[in-house]
Amino acid sequence: MSKNKFDNIISLCKRRGFIFPSAMIYGGLQGFYDYGPHGVSMKRQLIQSWWEDYVEKRHDIHGVD
Repeated sequence: MSKNKFDNIISLCKRRGFIFPSAMIYGGLQGFYDYGPHGVSMKRQLIQSWWEDYVEKRHDIHGVD
């Protein structure tokens, strides 16, 4: 992926509240990102979907958290 496309995607995610630069929130390290409200929601939905497909729907697997 080209640098320009990557920068455009990061910019869109910041504007939509999916991620925020850690340095902006905590004054910490640059180059790291934290999930925003929409990013946290999307992450939870992905984890729940994966858990349902790979653990709950199978009878030969038992989930351990």
